[in-house]
Amino acid sequence: MTDTIDSRECAELLRCTPEQVEELARKGDLPAVKIGRGWLFVRADLLAYLAEKAREEALERRSRREVVKMAPRAPQPGRRRNVPLPLN
Repeated sequence: MTDTIDSRECAELLRCTPEQVEELARKGDLPAVKIGRGWLFVRADLLAYLAEKAREEALERRSRREVVKMAPRAPQPGRRRNVPLPLN
């Protein structure tokens, strides 16, 4: 296994297209270096990038879940809550 890979190999690793990989590299979202007309990626950097993104996204999902748990529920329409019955 080589330490550096091209756009096609990177796309296989990330399970997307080479065009998507190159666009992410152009925007600076993926760690890469442009050599001539092609992009070169360091496999270890990509794996570290993936691990960090996975941790960030998991933390974001977890924090959204915590906010939902803590948010009070609005009463449902048509349901009475602790309303005393009238005395006739």
